[in-house]
Formats: sequence, C-alpha cells, structure tokens
Amino acid sequence: MKAIAIKKEMYHAIDVIEDKDFLKAIYTLLNDKSKEYDYELTDDDKAELDSLKKQNKAGKLKSTTLEQIRKNAHSKNR
Repeated sequence: MKAIAIKKEMYHAIDVIEDKDFLKAIYTLLNDKSKEYDYELTDDDKAELDSLKKQNKAGKLKSTTLEQIRKNAHSKNR
C-alpha cells in the first residue's frame, strides 16, 4: 500500500473514531512497537563490553566521541 493511501485511511480513522478510542488505539500501537526495541544483554555481551572498556581505558583502542564526529561532519559540509 502506498503512503498516500495509508494517509487517507489514517485521516478517515481520525474522523470516525471517537477521541477516547482513538487515543487508546494510538497508545496500543506505540506500546507494541516499543516492545520491539526491548533488548537485554547476555553475559557474553556484557563480558565483551567490559573487555572493550578496559582496552579503551588502556589506550589500546582508537575511539572518537560523538561530539567529535558531529564536529567533523559539520566542518566537512561547509
């Protein structure tokens, strides 16, 4: 289904569904979608992260801060 058709259906739903039911429907959709992003690290994942953290603190890994990445990207766009 194309985006324009989906938008038309959404607008129709907004018009016909009562406010309370509409809000419940939106809440349900968002709540269900947010569960897709739930993730728990395994013990192996945690051990790997701990190892990387130790290597980073010891200066054995090359890393860059998010702020530095943003600064570099901004300067290259000029």
